[in-house]
This record gives sequence, C-alpha cells and structure tokens, in this order.
Amino acid sequence: MPRLIPLILIGLGLYFWFKARKRAAAYVESVESDDGTPRR
Repeated sequence: MPRLIPLILIGLGLYFWFKARKRAAAYVESVESDDGTPRR
C-alpha cells in the first residue's frame, strides 16, 4: 500500500495538469479569433 500512494498522487497530478492545459488551450482559442481581434 505505501508504494501505491506516490503513484496515485502522480496520476492525480497528471490528470489535473492535462485538464488545466486543455482548458488553457480552449481559453486562448476563444480569446484569439482568426483576424487577431479579441472576442468578448
């Protein structure tokens, strides 16, 4: 069991990191439109 704890923590960290990266990419895409003017 003690060996599982670091694996679980690493897995959770990767999961949240990928989620945050995807959200950040979607946010950047929604802010920057094709002609370069920010959309609100």
